Amino acid sequence: MPNKLTCLKVKNFRSLADVTVDINDLNVLFGSNGSGKSTFLDTVWFIRDCAINGVESASTARSHGIGALWDGADEGANISITLETEKVEYEVLIGYSSGRIEPFVGEKLHSKIRNIDLINRVIGSDKSAFYSLDFQDSGVFPLRDPEKLALSRYIDFEDGAEEASELDRLLHFVHLYHSRDANLYRLKSRGSDSSYQTWLWERGENLWSVLRNLHDKRRVDNRYDTIIDFMREGFPSFDDILLEQTGPTTVYGSFLERKRQKPIQASGVSDGHLQMLIHLTALFSEGSNRNSLILFDEPEISLHPWAISVFAKAAKLAAETWSKQIFIATHSPVLMSQFNSENILETEVDEIGQTVIKRVSEIDEVQDLLEDYPVGSLYMAEAIAPQSKPFSRIKGE
Repeated sequence: MPNKLTCLKVKNFRSLADVTVDINDLNVLFGSNGSGKSTFLDTVWFIRDCAINGVESASTARSHGIGALWDGADEGANISITLETEKVEYEVLIGYSSGRIEPFVGEKLHSKIRNIDLINRVIGSDKSAFYSLDFQDSGVFPLRDPEKLALSRYIDFEDGAEEASELDRLLHFVHLYHSRDANLYRLKSRGSDSSYQTWLWERGENLWSVLRNLHDKRRVDNRYDTIIDFMREGFPSFDDILLEQTGPTTVYGSFLERKRQKPIQASGVSDGHLQMLIHLTALFSEGSNRNSLILFDEPEISLHPWAISVFAKAAKLAAETWSKQIFIATHSPVLMSQFNSENILETEVDEIGQTVIKRVSEIDEVQDLLEDYPVGSLYMAEAIAPQSKPFSRIKGE
């Protein structure tokens, strides 16, 4: 999977005052409430929002940035989010004007393979310096839509910069699934609007339509069968999904179970069944040829511990053989115990209120314990990421 994140650097974004994390294909974050897990996921989602919807829309969705700046930041400091891949380092600088996010962000795109800056834009400017590969020089150009990222404009300007195009493509294939935001009521009561798409929207409203489209493609790929096989493993009485066109533009799903003679409408199944189906569809609906980056926030909600372990198995398969890069934020001891310690990140808030993130495999104090106990057991015992007592580990130790 060549087009993936390798490092994420964040400064002054909420509690992420100064965080640098090397990224794996599978990344599981856990910690106390308010320790920065969801904020960490939102750094990637924020840049994705800026790339697709524009900075104004992205900031509006975050209360115009009110409260987003680390409260210990120096006066005049900016939010900095840097995404790094094997080929580029891309920094977005987010400033403030009149207490709200400045819609014209700063940007710097550095090509590692050419060792040059392809984009250089200062905060508040409606222009940007673009490097021309043909002329081997930089020039300053006005931006048609300065409230959007200059990255998109640069791709139109310089179609030979493959590394910039790959980064833009990566940002367009970022998906965030927060279990608490899933629109289960609509899926149960109304179904999904019919469409051609085979990727799942962030709130899962198009679940039945996506599954219907994947079902129609069973003869040419294994996406639908992979989803159903994991559902059968997670829920032994489950057999399949009955997908029906219930109106001119509506698709509805019912569950077929081995112990039942008639289908069970989605309105009659547990939330756990639907949550699991959403998670699995998110993992596999785009196929193995698309390098997607998938963010899950608390996927354990409504799931039995066995189903949680099956979800973890599916996530590992998606990361290993389906070209997916996956982030999971969780409080579930069962879920985190399914993964190797090098893929698990502990988040804590230190004595001055900033987030500290450390890979469990690098916490010296618990390495002996990990030989006998799963990570989840140490979490419940508060040997790591405790909530009942203040932060004590020295940063950088």
